[in-house]
Amino acid sequence: MTPEEFRSLARPQIRKLARRGKLVDTAFKVFCDAVYPGCPEDQRAALRIAFFAGAQELHVLQMTAVDEGSDITDDDYLIYGQIAEEIERFHQRTLAAMEAAGRAN
Repeated sequence: MTPEEFRSLARPQIRKLARRGKLVDTAFKVFCDAVYPGCPEDQRAALRIAFFAGAQELHVLQMTAVDEGSDITDDDYLIYGQIAEEIERFHQRTLAAMEAAGRAN
């Protein structure tokens, strides 16, 4: 399945979860189950706090970084792209470390 095919399948589910106020929570559960399978509940609770705090911080950074006004500018797209690239670089390093540790699928 190509990334585009996956996105088209996932998009309706993402929108449904967002409307129900469960998108970030579901993303956390998927992340935690993949990266920390079987972790104790107290650790899972601490990870959830950190995950949501990171999501909130990213949201604030994105809202602060955009130009004021109602229209999205080219600079806004550039900043969003740079944020996405930074996150993707971290993600790729994390996957490489997991693979090296024998934890990647």
